[in-house]
Amino acid sequence: MTTLSPKTWPDWAKTIVRLALFGAACGVAGYGFGWLLATQIFPDAPPPSELNLRWSDILAFLVAAGMILGAAAMLIVSLNPRRLGRMYRLEGDASSTEAGQARLQSIVMGLSGVVLALPLIFSLTGVPPILGVVAIVLLLGLHTVLNLRVYRQADEMLRRLVLEAATLTFFLGQGLLFLWAVAERLGVAPPITAWDIYAVLMTFYLVVAVTVSARRGLA
Repeated sequence: MTTLSPKTWPDWAKTIVRLALFGAACGVAGYGFGWLLATQIFPDAPPPSELNLRWSDILAFLVAAGMILGAAAMLIVSLNPRRLGRMYRLEGDASSTEAGQARLQSIVMGLSGVVLALPLIFSLTGVPPILGVVAIVLLLGLHTVLNLRVYRQADEMLRRLVLEAATLTFFLGQGLLFLWAVAERLGVAPPITAWDIYAVLMTFYLVVAVTVSARRGLA
């Protein structure tokens, strides 16, 4: 009787396992981040029952935690040239230039999570709306500059991954939004806000990006 080791599993099984592990890690990270905010950073905040949170708030918070967790993992890998070389499927160790690019990517990913989480944090902590908007605009500007720099420095494979993930997210998100808009117009679905749409869009993008990367052996 023979048994299959993880190395001999089919690609689709490896992808499912990676996604399951990533989802579990995001859940743990989101719970830990929430516990840290509630008990250490904002201990005097009102209880969750009084916060009037929407489903999109929780979804956005989990996606933000997943991005920050992924950024931390990539940053750790970038410190080891051998592991980074294996992740990029290089013949040997990663160079200092490739390590620098990986660290820049981790910064952009982590900043994406921070920008996504800040509107909810600002809302719950009573930050003046104008001050919150200005802070997010400045961070978004920095994020855009760094993101463009990452894309320009990326090799052909990474650019293809970015374009493939963006294209799939656009078509899947567009289709789902159209169906919901039809149902809403016909009165069989409740109206949704721009925040709801963006939370779902970022969730789609994260799932698609991880799936595309896993198919190419980069996740």
